[in-house]
Amino acid sequence: MEYPVINAFSNSVRLKLLCCLEKDSKNVHELIANCGLSQSAVSQHLKKLKKAGLVKTKRDGKYIYYSLSTKRSAKVANILTDFIKEVN
Repeated sequence: MEYPVINAFSNSVRLKLLCCLEKDSKNVHELIANCGLSQSAVSQHLKKLKKAGLVKTKRDGKYIYYSLSTKRSAKVANILTDFIKEVN
């Protein structure tokens, strides 16, 4: 059995994106600037996060804004990030 949510949390880039979306929605350009990631990385990982149901989108003019589907996503991402730092 496959669990897209668990897979989504298994990547450090996706964890970083979830943490970046914790306070408010952002478009791809804002995520690139705020998270220090490449455009291709952000786009690929947002697609996986959306497929897993962790982020949702809203179009505003020519921009698509990404936000968390649930605030718990950021909490879990922060806990996992802290745990990874602790065990490494």
